[in-house]
Amino acid sequence: MRSTLESVQIWFSHNATAENVSTIGLIIVGLFLIISIYKLLKSFHITMVLFVLGLLCTGTFLYWVHNRNEPDFMSPAVEAVAGFLPKKGELRQLETPD
Repeated sequence: MRSTLESVQIWFSHNATAENVSTIGLIIVGLFLIISIYKLLKSFHITMVLFVLGLLCTGTFLYWVHNRNEPDFMSPAVEAVAGFLPKKGELRQLETPD
């Protein structure tokens, strides 16, 4: 039976491309960030945490409306408000002086 470290070393010897290694590095950094943010938010009052989460959800929703890259299950909600909010489009061509 192999140990976990030996299994990781064997996987890296077969699949160690720059993309795989950078992806694993980003996952590890992301986990450290999630843990540290969780510990930070535990020290705040619940109202502040809900306010920050509400801002993040609102910002994500508005980003989806602007770029129209929402997940499939959110399309009806985005369609309902897309007519009222600005969308990403072609840039305006400004007239330049001759």
